[in-house]
Amino acid sequence: MTGGAAIEWQSGDLGAAFQLAAGNGRPLFLYWGAGWCPPCNRVKADIFSRPDFAQRMRNLLPFWLDGDAPGAQALAAQYRLRSYPTLILFSPDGREITRLPCELDGERFIAALDIALAARYTAAESLRAALQGTRALDETEWSLLSLYSWDTDEGHLSTAAEQPAVLARLAAACSTSDTSGEVCANAAARLHLHAQVAAAGRIATGGPAGNASASAAQAAAAIAAAADRLLTVLGDPRLARANMDILVNSGVNLVKWSGARQTELVQTLGQAARHFAADASLSAGDRLMAVRLQMRMVRIGGSADGMVALVRQTVEQALQAEADPAARHTLVNTAVSALHDAGLPEQAEALLQAELATSHAPYYFMLSLASAARRRGDTVATLDWYEQAWAAAEGSATRLQWGTTYLTSVIDLSSEDLPRIEAAAAELAKDIAANPDAYQQRNRTQLQRLASKLAMLTVPGPHAGALQRTLTSKL
Repeated sequence: MTGGAAIEWQSGDLGAAFQLAAGNGRPLFLYWGAGWCPPCNRVKADIFSRPDFAQRMRNLLPFWLDGDAPGAQALAAQYRLRSYPTLILFSPDGREITRLPCELDGERFIAALDIALAARYTAAESLRAALQGTRALDETEWSLLSLYSWDTDEGHLSTAAEQPAVLARLAAACSTSDTSGEVCANAAARLHLHAQVAAAGRIATGGPAGNASASAAQAAAAIAAAADRLLTVLGDPRLARANMDILVNSGVNLVKWSGARQTELVQTLGQAARHFAADASLSAGDRLMAVRLQMRMVRIGGSADGMVALVRQTVEQALQAEADPAARHTLVNTAVSALHDAGLPEQAEALLQAELATSHAPYYFMLSLASAARRRGDTVATLDWYEQAWAAAEGSATRLQWGTTYLTSVIDLSSEDLPRIEAAAAELAKDIAANPDAYQQRNRTQLQRLASKLAMLTVPGPHAGALQRTLTSKL
């Protein structure tokens, strides 16, 4: 694994690793990821490469579960792993202590890991006590819950539908707890942000924001109070920096959800993003993400003065200075998004094209090139890039995902091209038959999507029909 050469990662038999951890009395640190995944590459470059992270791992058992490894998707289903990357700390006896957020910068990730290692209770135990009021939580427990990776929870602590209400109750409990001091105040602020992100996300996807029986007046009051809390965080440079990961990744949704306060929040979040972008303690990738956030503020009402030039300049400077494969992979991915946000799609495509020859996962960037061609209405180029990406993809789960993406795209964009559909269906059937994990976890989700697309074919050919029947019988 690049970015972690100083760490003696275990891989292969996870059950044996848990036994070894128990025998040695060491916690187990699980990394679930894939070589092509930009956030995984960011974690490798910004966290796993740190000497203080390697030092922590000497007292733990670090285990790397590659999504393409044999049996990995079945293990993922067993341990509720889906999103790449997922980072979990287990106690020596195999209990899950917590899931750690991959979006934190290196220094804050180390601090979060130390909190988890010092915790007397698991996140599940602390959450249960907080919601049921069975005992008072100490500041370590509140910090553990505030630094939990709710994005990768996968129903371990709460279902996606329950999450907005659970987080709102948790944030309120922290705010009114008897535990006082700066640590708990910081935890309460972060938990409120988590609750707002969950509520805003549910609204964006058409789901309820929590209590479906709440009146319109109550909902408006809740949104106003949330906007006030967000402004408080943004108005405190220390607090904003501590929650930079949430603000950069979810700030746009929070601002859009803020109702009448949107104009004020666009200005204050844009200012916070400028501070992040100028923070020399952050990686080039994180600073570029902050510049991209500034650009996204422009699209919802922020000042456009000099922003396009700033995006272009930041991208050029960051790419010139970065040679590490993992860091560069995630940096290019962020740069492409920033250039698109700035209205520079030609530059984004040129960057992707230039990166293909040297990238360790060029097939990932081929998907981006396919998406770019699709946006400009070039069906031929779209399908060609998807096909090339599948041909170049490495790893059983990755090939299944890329092949499914290609075939579903052919059905969507060129359903009359039966020879192409037939050829893809025949080849993909081979990939599925050769993959013992084909109907597990992430693979299963991909095949469910494919089955629904194949069902749209009026008169499927023999290979497409056979694949559809196989999937229907297995799913």
